[in-house]
This record gives sequence, C-alpha cells and structure tokens, in this order.
Amino acid sequence: MKTFPISNGMKYFVYGVIGVVCATIIVGFFVVGSPSEERAKQLDLRRINDLTNLQYQIINYWQAKEKLPDTLLALKDDLRGVAIPSDPETGSAYEYKIKGSNQFELCATFVRAGQGYVTPSDEWKHDAGRTCFTRTIDKDLYPPIVKQY
Repeated sequence: MKTFPISNGMKYFVYGVIGVVCATIIVGFFVVGSPSEERAKQLDLRRINDLTNLQYQIINYWQAKEKLPDTLLALKDDLRGVAIPSDPETGSAYEYKIKGSNQFELCATFVRAGQGYVTPSDEWKHDAGRTCFTRTIDKDLYPPIVKQY
C-alpha cells in the first residue's frame, strides 16, 4: 500500500476542521443541553401533562358525582378512554390525596426544578424531587352537572 505525504498546510487544515467540529459539539451542549438534560426536561413535562389530565378528570368526576374520587383508579373509564397515567420513568403511580370536600392534592417526583407551565387557572412550578400541588374546585366555575331524568 502506497502512502502519500501530507503537506503541513493540509495537516493544519485537517486539525482546524476537527477543532471546529469539536467546538461546535461543545457549544451545542451549552446552548441546547446534554441529551440527558433534554430527556429529564421531557420527562418532567410529561409529568406535568399527566397531572393536568388527572386534575381535569377529577374535576369531571366531582361535577358528575358531587364528591371527589376515593382513589385515582376510580377515574378509569374504558368507555370514555380514560386511563390512569403513571410516572414515565419509574412506572409508579402519581400520589393523590383528598384534603376536603372539594380540595385535593396531586404529587409527582420531578428530576429538575422547572417553571412547568401556567394555564388560566393553574400554576405548575416545581422543584426537583417530590412536589405536591393542592387544588380547590371552585363550585361556581365548575358547578355540579344537573341530571335530567
């Protein structure tokens, strides 16, 4: 096999290209974050989405029955396609606790602190670790459904 001599100019060019590629990758980690950081962010966003969904299912249940469900499993409804989500990373159930006749608490364990997101009636800011959100159903905003027989 015959090898060709590489000039000094070509060596510097190749080293320069390698340096630019490495610098771009390093800068990318600082701007976008590492893949593990992005994964943690996506898992936490999924947790917020799950808690939001559970919250609305609890409100719907309360409007229909004028009481809070005893457990999250009471929300499961195959006819309406309501499934009970679990933590996307661990598979464990989200925590739910009744605090009053129209007040409840939902808890999840987050990987990192975050702003979550804000909807017109809710705020989902959280720290890293176990965080609980207490919600009170406003009876004027979410009145019980009047049953017509």
